[in-house]
Amino acid sequence: MAKIHPLSVVDPKAELAEDVEIGPFCTVGPQVKIGAGTRLISHNVIEGDTILGERNTLYPFASLGLPCQHKRNKATDLKLRIGDDNVFREHFTAHTGSDVDQKITTIGSRNWFLVASHVAHDCIVGDDVVMSNNASLAGHVVVGNRAIISGMAGVVQFAHIGEGAMIGAMTGIMKDVIPYGMVMRDGLAGLNLVGLQRAGIDKKLIMELQSAYKELFFGEGVLADRIAQLAEKYADHPLISKVITFCQNPSRNGLMQPEKKK
Repeated sequence: MAKIHPLSVVDPKAELAEDVEIGPFCTVGPQVKIGAGTRLISHNVIEGDTILGERNTLYPFASLGLPCQHKRNKATDLKLRIGDDNVFREHFTAHTGSDVDQKITTIGSRNWFLVASHVAHDCIVGDDVVMSNNASLAGHVVVGNRAIISGMAGVVQFAHIGEGAMIGAMTGIMKDVIPYGMVMRDGLAGLNLVGLQRAGIDKKLIMELQSAYKELFFGEGVLADRIAQLAEKYADHPLISKVITFCQNPSRNGLMQPEKKK
């Protein structure tokens, strides 16, 4: 039987795994489903059609599943879906989807969301992502696995952040960031080499990725032609092929380019 502090309010229709722990001053709504091993420390709110997987931890004042911050949204059948082993630190917020998109916000597994970070409506966040303090995703953003979004960075609506990308602190992201790309100021500053090394990627593959990065952004001809040439040249490369596929399927915002040297 779930362990619920007497100072919390849990709707009897909510579905809780037997070993869920809910600390004091929490509120859990009737449509909520919480998986095994999940812990709400205190002062947490989970509302709406929200499903949490297993072993998630919510620190004080983190809230999930409240209505999206979208003036045009009128629907009520909106969803938030969350995987396993996520850590939601103090004052984190994630909202449901909206009826101007797919009506669902999705968060994967093993992510770390630090203090006051925010995942807005209709976002798709992968696995093993880190969002540092006050980092924020606007609506409809897609974040790939193992991306890192540093403190006070903001990502504009519809932008895509590629797998393994690194977004520097206080950076505003207006366009798509390629997988393994690194953004520090006004554009790409190269590749997230430290992240690649920490992921255990073979040094030879990293060097080949560096070479392809130069061909992609600094080679001759127009970008579309360079993308096509690299797609054929590196079709089987485990890293470069992901970058090329990403470039072939940009969001409405377009691809971020390397920052201009002053």
